[in-house]
Amino acid sequence: MGSSKALFSLFSLLEEGIKNEVFPCAIAGIFHSGSRYVVGRGNKSLFPFLELLEDKDIFDLASLTKPLALVFTFIFLLSKNPKIELSKPIGEYLELSSPLAEIPIFRFLNHTSGLPAWYPLYKGLKEPSLKSYVEKIESLSLEYTTGEKCIYSDLGYFLLTYLLEKVYEKPFEELFESAKNIVPFSKKSYLCFKPLEKGIDQEKIVPTSICPLSNKILRGVVEDENTRALGGVSGVAGLFGNIYGVLDILETILKAYKSEIKALSEKIVKEFLDFREKNFDFSLGFMLQSHNGYSATGGVFSEKTVGHLGFTGCSFFMDLEKDFIVVLLTNRVYFGRNNQKIKDFRPKFHKRVKNIFF
Repeated sequence: MGSSKALFSLFSLLEEGIKNEVFPCAIAGIFHSGSRYVVGRGNKSLFPFLELLEDKDIFDLASLTKPLALVFTFIFLLSKNPKIELSKPIGEYLELSSPLAEIPIFRFLNHTSGLPAWYPLYKGLKEPSLKSYVEKIESLSLEYTTGEKCIYSDLGYFLLTYLLEKVYEKPFEELFESAKNIVPFSKKSYLCFKPLEKGIDQEKIVPTSICPLSNKILRGVVEDENTRALGGVSGVAGLFGNIYGVLDILETILKAYKSEIKALSEKIVKEFLDFREKNFDFSLGFMLQSHNGYSATGGVFSEKTVGHLGFTGCSFFMDLEKDFIVVLLTNRVYFGRNNQKIKDFRPKFHKRVKNIFF
């Protein structure tokens, strides 16, 4: 593919999404047969004046943080300096009470631990910290028998963030920055936590929603309240990036999977991406094509497809069989957190992409 007509087809679909108020802006990035295609459309902000989306603009990636930051760092550390065995109970590494201590680490990665989906961990804490979050998680009851179901849970990923910090004796952001060093980022790329603290102009960041606590539009400040209370960094949310940064890190993972680079262990990468259990919706850290009966891709890619969704309207999928990556970054929450139109748009988008490229 490469014809302007095919790219225009994708451009038109993004325009349709804007017209229907799925999102005010969107940018799509595709990696196929060694080439990249980037198509963007819309205004990143509508008030007090229109601000046209630019290709290098930075999005709140929300839960894409889980695979792109936490899981990527896990893979890097296990490739370079393996101090953790995923099959071992987490209690072998952290001082935790039962039953949490007995749960194998991999069950937090594939969301089968038994933990609740979410909890306002930040509430009631004067000085929120990962340690205080873990103590709160310890006090919660498991909602189902470990390994019996797959219930997507942020709580397990706060535990995993804490695990990495304790075992490797460094802050999570520092561990992630070390892992990032293996990615050949282009000059256009951005992928980082706390962009405002790093000197990024707010105008280059795509706004998300109005914060229910401050009643101000969030722009460069993470949407997720639990992560925001931690200062903006966790393995759950907080990562900000543009289309080029996301494509760069995903291409690195794909190349490691295909044994085209040695910076990451092919064996470890495959252990995470190829993991399957029963009819559960997750590998180790990556979502499969369907989750809770909903298929964001419309099921159009091969069975060897992994990806993830983000609350703010972002997503990616990698077809490991066809060496194909598709990324969609939007700020659908600009029209309110309850704006669910993205659910119908995502499968339509992925079907259009599939028809263009295959």
